[in-house]
Amino acid sequence: MENLQSLPVTGPVTDSERSYAVDSLNATLANLKQSLDGLSTEQLTYKPTVDRWSIAECVEHIALVEKGIYKAILAGMSVPADPAKRADIRISDVDVIKAVRSRLFTLAAPAPFVPTGRFGDASYALQAFEERRQDAIDLVLNTKNDLRTHYFIHPALGTLDTYQAVLVMASHVERHRKQIDEIKASSGFPS
Repeated sequence: MENLQSLPVTGPVTDSERSYAVDSLNATLANLKQSLDGLSTEQLTYKPTVDRWSIAECVEHIALVEKGIYKAILAGMSVPADPAKRADIRISDVDVIKAVRSRLFTLAAPAPFVPTGRFGDASYALQAFEERRQDAIDLVLNTKNDLRTHYFIHPALGTLDTYQAVLVMASHVERHRKQIDEIKASSGFPS
Protein backbone atom coordinates (compact mmCIF):
# COMPACT_ATOMS: atom_id res chain seq x y z
CA MET A 1 0.00 0.00 0.00
CA GLU A 2 1.27 3.40 -0.97
CA ASN A 3 1.62 5.98 1.81
CA LEU A 4 -0.66 9.01 1.99
CA GLN A 5 0.06 12.54 3.14
CA SER A 6 -1.64 13.51 6.37
CA LEU A 7 -4.00 16.21 5.18
CA PRO A 8 -7.18 17.47 6.83
CA VAL A 9 -10.45 16.41 5.25
CA THR A 10 -12.03 19.45 3.62
CA GLY A 11 -14.84 17.98 1.58
CA PRO A 12 -16.35 14.93 -0.05
CA VAL A 13 -14.25 11.98 -1.16
CA THR A 14 -12.11 13.04 -4.09
CA ASP A 15 -11.43 11.02 -7.23
CA SER A 16 -7.84 10.50 -6.07
CA GLU A 17 -9.02 9.24 -2.65
CA ARG A 18 -11.47 6.90 -4.36
CA SER A 19 -8.65 5.61 -6.61
CA TYR A 20 -6.35 5.19 -3.62
CA ALA A 21 -8.96 3.14 -1.76
CA VAL A 22 -9.66 0.88 -4.74
CA ASP A 23 -5.93 0.44 -5.43
CA SER A 24 -5.36 -0.45 -1.75
CA LEU A 25 -8.23 -2.95 -1.74
CA ASN A 26 -6.92 -4.59 -4.92
CA ALA A 27 -3.28 -4.58 -3.80
CA THR A 28 -3.96 -6.13 -0.39
CA LEU A 29 -6.09 -8.84 -2.00
CA ALA A 30 -3.32 -9.64 -4.48
CA ASN A 31 -0.65 -9.62 -1.76
CA LEU A 32 -2.68 -11.96 0.43
CA LYS A 33 -3.23 -14.38 -2.44
CA GLN A 34 0.49 -14.28 -3.23
CA SER A 35 1.34 -15.08 0.41
CA LEU A 36 -0.98 -18.10 0.30
CA ASP A 37 0.06 -19.36 -3.13
CA GLY A 38 1.30 -22.93 -3.14
CA LEU A 39 0.90 -23.62 0.57
CA SER A 40 0.07 -27.18 1.58
CA THR A 41 -2.62 -28.14 4.07
CA GLU A 42 0.12 -28.87 6.58
CA GLN A 43 1.57 -25.39 6.10
CA LEU A 44 -1.85 -23.72 6.25
CA THR A 45 -2.71 -25.42 9.54
CA TYR A 46 0.71 -25.10 11.20
CA LYS A 47 0.69 -23.10 14.45
CA PRO A 48 4.01 -21.67 15.69
CA THR A 49 2.74 -22.08 19.28
CA VAL A 50 -0.52 -23.40 20.70
CA ASP A 51 -1.75 -19.90 21.50
CA ARG A 52 -1.09 -18.43 18.03
CA TRP A 53 -3.26 -18.68 14.93
CA SER A 54 -2.41 -20.78 11.91
CA ILE A 55 -2.40 -19.27 8.43
CA ALA A 56 -5.81 -20.85 7.78
CA GLU A 57 -7.14 -19.20 10.94
CA CYS A 58 -5.71 -15.85 9.84
CA VAL A 59 -7.53 -16.18 6.50
CA GLU A 60 -10.78 -17.08 8.27
CA HIS A 61 -10.38 -14.06 10.57
CA ILE A 62 -9.71 -11.81 7.57
CA ALA A 63 -12.89 -13.06 5.86
CA LEU A 64 -14.98 -12.56 8.99
CA VAL A 65 -13.71 -9.05 9.64
CA GLU A 66 -14.15 -8.07 5.99
CA LYS A 67 -17.78 -9.16 6.15
CA GLY A 68 -18.31 -7.35 9.45
CA ILE A 69 -16.80 -4.07 8.28
CA TYR A 70 -18.67 -4.23 4.98
CA LYS A 71 -21.99 -4.73 6.81
CA ALA A 72 -21.14 -1.84 9.15
CA ILE A 73 -20.34 0.40 6.18
CA LEU A 74 -23.68 -0.46 4.57
CA ALA A 75 -25.43 0.28 7.88
CA GLY A 76 -23.63 3.62 8.13
CA MET A 77 -24.57 4.46 4.57
CA SER A 78 -28.23 3.62 5.22
CA VAL A 79 -28.73 6.59 7.55
CA PRO A 80 -28.86 10.20 6.37
CA ALA A 81 -25.53 11.96 5.81
CA ASP A 82 -24.42 14.01 8.81
CA PRO A 83 -21.55 16.42 8.06
CA ALA A 84 -21.65 17.73 11.65
CA LYS A 85 -20.60 14.32 13.00
CA ARG A 86 -17.16 14.77 11.37
CA ALA A 87 -16.19 16.60 14.57
CA ASP A 88 -16.27 13.20 16.34
CA ILE A 89 -13.42 11.86 14.18
CA ARG A 90 -10.12 12.16 16.01
CA ILE A 91 -7.78 10.32 13.62
CA SER A 92 -6.43 11.09 10.16
CA ASP A 93 -6.56 8.70 7.23
CA VAL A 94 -2.79 8.20 7.50
CA ASP A 95 -3.01 7.36 11.20
CA VAL A 96 -5.87 4.89 10.54
CA ILE A 97 -3.66 3.05 8.06
CA LYS A 98 -0.60 3.10 10.33
CA ALA A 99 -2.54 1.95 13.39
CA VAL A 100 -4.25 -0.96 11.67
CA ARG A 101 -1.25 -2.16 9.64
CA SER A 102 1.15 -2.07 12.59
CA ARG A 103 2.12 -5.39 14.18
CA LEU A 104 3.66 -3.58 17.18
CA PHE A 105 0.49 -3.91 19.26
CA THR A 106 -2.30 -6.43 19.25
CA LEU A 107 -5.90 -6.49 20.36
CA ALA A 108 -7.85 -9.64 21.11
CA ALA A 109 -10.29 -10.33 18.29
CA PRO A 110 -13.93 -9.82 19.31
CA ALA A 111 -15.76 -13.17 19.63
CA PRO A 112 -17.60 -12.97 16.26
CA PHE A 113 -14.23 -12.63 14.49
CA VAL A 114 -12.33 -15.43 16.25
CA PRO A 115 -11.62 -18.30 13.84
CA THR A 116 -13.54 -21.50 14.56
CA GLY A 117 -13.24 -23.35 11.26
CA ARG A 118 -16.64 -22.20 10.00
CA PHE A 119 -15.48 -22.06 6.36
CA GLY A 120 -14.09 -25.60 6.40
CA ASP A 121 -10.68 -24.69 5.00
CA ALA A 122 -8.59 -21.72 3.91
CA SER A 123 -9.70 -21.90 0.26
CA TYR A 124 -13.36 -21.37 1.20
CA ALA A 125 -12.45 -18.58 3.62
CA LEU A 126 -10.40 -16.92 0.87
CA GLN A 127 -13.31 -17.25 -1.55
CA ALA A 128 -15.70 -15.63 0.95
CA PHE A 129 -13.18 -12.85 1.52
CA GLU A 130 -12.73 -12.25 -2.21
CA GLU A 131 -16.49 -11.98 -2.76
CA ARG A 132 -16.89 -9.42 0.01
CA ARG A 133 -13.78 -7.56 -1.18
CA GLN A 134 -15.28 -7.24 -4.66
CA ASP A 135 -18.48 -5.90 -3.09
CA ALA A 136 -16.41 -3.27 -1.24
CA ILE A 137 -14.57 -2.28 -4.42
CA ASP A 138 -17.87 -1.95 -6.27
CA LEU A 139 -19.26 0.20 -3.46
CA VAL A 140 -16.28 2.57 -3.49
CA LEU A 141 -16.42 2.86 -7.27
CA ASN A 142 -20.17 3.28 -7.63
CA THR A 143 -21.72 4.86 -4.55
CA LYS A 144 -23.23 8.28 -5.03
CA ASN A 145 -23.20 8.83 -1.25
CA ASP A 146 -20.34 10.80 0.25
CA LEU A 147 -18.21 8.32 2.19
CA ARG A 148 -17.01 11.24 4.35
CA THR A 149 -20.44 12.03 5.85
CA HIS A 150 -21.46 8.52 6.88
CA TYR A 151 -19.81 6.80 9.81
CA PHE A 152 -18.40 3.63 11.31
CA ILE A 153 -17.44 2.95 14.94
CA HIS A 154 -14.13 1.12 15.34
CA PRO A 155 -13.58 -0.62 18.70
CA ALA A 156 -10.12 0.95 19.18
CA LEU A 157 -10.05 3.99 16.89
CA GLY A 158 -13.50 5.38 17.69
CA THR A 159 -15.65 7.18 15.14
CA LEU A 160 -14.40 6.95 11.57
CA ASP A 161 -16.03 8.02 8.35
CA THR A 162 -16.93 5.24 5.93
CA TYR A 163 -14.00 6.15 3.67
CA GLN A 164 -11.70 5.49 6.62
CA ALA A 165 -13.55 2.22 7.24
CA VAL A 166 -12.58 1.17 3.71
CA LEU A 167 -8.96 2.02 4.59
CA VAL A 168 -9.36 -0.18 7.69
CA MET A 169 -10.44 -3.07 5.44
CA ALA A 170 -7.33 -2.79 3.29
CA SER A 171 -4.99 -2.20 6.21
CA HIS A 172 -6.44 -5.08 8.23
CA VAL A 173 -5.60 -7.52 5.45
CA GLU A 174 -2.07 -6.13 5.25
CA ARG A 175 -1.68 -6.54 9.02
CA HIS A 176 -2.58 -10.23 8.84
CA ARG A 177 -0.60 -10.80 5.65
CA LYS A 178 2.43 -9.70 7.68
CA GLN A 179 1.36 -12.18 10.38
CA ILE A 180 1.18 -14.91 7.73
CA ASP A 181 4.70 -14.05 6.60
CA GLU A 182 5.85 -14.24 10.24
CA ILE A 183 4.32 -17.72 10.52
CA LYS A 184 6.04 -18.80 7.31
CA ALA A 185 9.36 -17.52 8.65
CA SER A 186 9.06 -19.36 11.98
CA SER A 187 11.63 -22.07 12.65
CA GLY A 188 9.19 -24.98 12.75
CA PHE A 189 7.25 -24.06 9.60
CA PRO A 190 6.84 -27.21 7.48
CA SER A 191 8.79 -27.29 4.23
